[in-house]
Amino acid sequence: MRSAWTQRPIYDRNNPSRTAPSVVNYDLDQLKVGENRVVVGRKDGYDLYDRDIAPGDGWSRALYAPECTWPRGAALCVLVEWHPDRKVGSDWAARLKTVTAGLRSLDYVVEWAGRPIDPEKDLHANLLVYRMEAGKNPPRRPSDAWAFIPAPRTYTWPEKSPLELMEGWLKQTKAARGTRLMVRDVATALWSPEADRCGLVRWWPAQDSAEAVNGGLREMAMTMWDTGYRLRTQERALPDAVESVDLLVYREATADAVA
Repeated sequence: MRSAWTQRPIYDRNNPSRTAPSVVNYDLDQLKVGENRVVVGRKDGYDLYDRDIAPGDGWSRALYAPECTWPRGAALCVLVEWHPDRKVGSDWAARLKTVTAGLRSLDYVVEWAGRPIDPEKDLHANLLVYRMEAGKNPPRRPSDAWAFIPAPRTYTWPEKSPLELMEGWLKQTKAARGTRLMVRDVATALWSPEADRCGLVRWWPAQDSAEAVNGGLREMAMTMWDTGYRLRTQERALPDAVESVDLLVYREATADAVA
């Protein structure tokens, strides 16, 4: 069997959604803590793939993290999932230390961010993995970062979840009228530290110019501020033409919020 990787991917700062996970997945594979995808044969002119993983090791993969969730000053950021081998039983702590140490040896910053891991309940563990812009240092996280994340719960009608409330407030803004906008859940490893509510917004603005979009974002930020929430956009300037924008909307645990 041969590795599914034929060469090192190239990272494009202007296209992180596709290139950032590829770069980190390649490094995970080289460190022998990744998906270990291999070519096991060919059929109809195409390679056939499978995973070659030792029993008990589990496997890791890098997923795209929206830029609005990145630590300030980051040049690349992904969410790394480690999945245990539940049939054999995996040592979560030992495996995560191996993944963490390997990535740090390649100059990544690795954080055990988000809600604490519970091997009895969680299906996988998340790590926040990123690299800083040249000359910048990683942000200093408070010692109790993510300590305010509440346990997940369900909401039944007529009760509205925080995500539904966020979406309703944003859709009432002038900028969102006549456009598509949705709010969804986001992995707690991508939450802003000290937040006790968080949602990921995707907005498809009616006008695609950066100037018009930034004006709409300012209106949305003011609307959310009035409800006790904060809004974060990507640090990198928006391109001249914008198809969609991702936003992180969150409430700090100390905020005098309405939800």
